[in-house]
Amino acid sequence: MTNRLDDRRARRQQRRSAVRGGPTRAGSSTSSRWLLPGLLLGAVVVAAVVAIALSGTKAQIGASSSLPPATAPASGAGSGASAAAGQPVITGAQLPDFQNPSGDPAVGLAAPVVTGTDFQGKTVTIKHDGRPKAILFIAHWCPHCQAEVPLIEAWVKAGGLPSGVDLISVPTSIDPTRPNYPPDAWLQREGWTVPVIVDPTNTVAHAYGLTAFPYFVYVGADGKVKGREAGELPIDALQATLRGLTGG
Repeated sequence: MTNRLDDRRARRQQRRSAVRGGPTRAGSSTSSRWLLPGLLLGAVVVAAVVAIALSGTKAQIGASSSLPPATAPASGAGSGASAAAGQPVITGAQLPDFQNPSGDPAVGLAAPVVTGTDFQGKTVTIKHDGRPKAILFIAHWCPHCQAEVPLIEAWVKAGGLPSGVDLISVPTSIDPTRPNYPPDAWLQREGWTVPVIVDPTNTVAHAYGLTAFPYFVYVGADGKVKGREAGELPIDALQATLRGLTGG
């Protein structure tokens, strides 16, 4: 009898141990098997969201810092546009995009010829006429252009522009959704007296390889590019460069 009681107690103890330990271990194992894939899936989802966010930010930054694409051919008189209608007519080969003034591949190439109009509809040209030229590209929303324009205007009015050099400005990248619009009102407030060629579709900018504002292109008396620069320039440096175009 004692042996039977002992046997029964032993079996009950085993069942109790199985109830306490068995499901807990089994549940722990099952939870581990499901938890790991769940964590991996969550990590993948989070990584995908981060990747999308980063790619979206990069695209936005790219769209806000680059020149809008041209909406008309950048060269060739066969564009169908007319200077009288406000669309510049451009002939000649497009210059390479500007990257660095050192070793600039545009140096020595013929500058594109442009016939356009100012804000009043008056014809203004960039042509090979034996006169050196400085072509200044500006955008109404560019803070560096806004800083440079009054300095250049004061310099011009003070007689700083070297004799025999033409200075022509090209308002481009015009956007009614961006600050300081419209560009003609901005330049009028600054008392801008430099000749203007309006570039409503960025075709002149693209023809000259613009990549940043403000943008300067220097053309010699032979009609070939002598140099290009981007960014705000000290007036004395600009004056020295233009004197160099005349050999002075």
